[in-house]
Amino acid sequence: MRSSLTRRPTAAGFSLVELLVVIALISILSLVGMPWMLGTLHRAKLVAAAREASTLMQVARLEAIKRGAPTLVSYDLTNDAFRVSADLTQPTDGVFETTLVPFSPLQGKIVLWAPADAAAEGTGSISAWDDAATCVDAQPGPIFNSDGSANCAGAFRFGDQRGNFLETRVLFPATGKVVIRKWFGNDTETDWFENGQAGKKWTW
Repeated sequence: MRSSLTRRPTAAGFSLVELLVVIALISILSLVGMPWMLGTLHRAKLVAAAREASTLMQVARLEAIKRGAPTLVSYDLTNDAFRVSADLTQPTDGVFETTLVPFSPLQGKIVLWAPADAAAEGTGSISAWDDAATCVDAQPGPIFNSDGSANCAGAFRFGDQRGNFLETRVLFPATGKVVIRKWFGNDTETDWFENGQAGKKWTW
């Protein structure tokens, strides 16, 4: 038997109030999450630049061993880029005339920048390698020899616009060991640590 009561159709969709609440929640989440997202992007770009320099140093070291000739990882201030080149003349003359890896520019507003410098590409952004007083055969970057060693310890230092600094360093010239370290805000020459070294965990 059919009911005499007529059912009212169920309302579909959202009311205006519900839509406004959802929009407000999305706005709040965006405001909270945006700084975290930007920080993550900055960190990724800075770490990528330091790792790229490390990779180029490893390539240069292997090429020096393979070719039996010195190789150089240099930073070109005109092009804001790294370059790997070799001195293949015999006997070697200190001129790195043969390009092995062409210009590799830095990306994402990351620049060569040391914490002691007031602006990018200052005197501290290339540490030791370009100083003839402390480094044999001074160049704007490390020279790797045919036995895998480097001419001296030194570092490329990278900074972003948020006060974070990383360095890619030849730590032990005798073995050509390369490490990436972060500056922890005190002494601009000694307060650099690998992630987790001496209990120092990188923060951003």
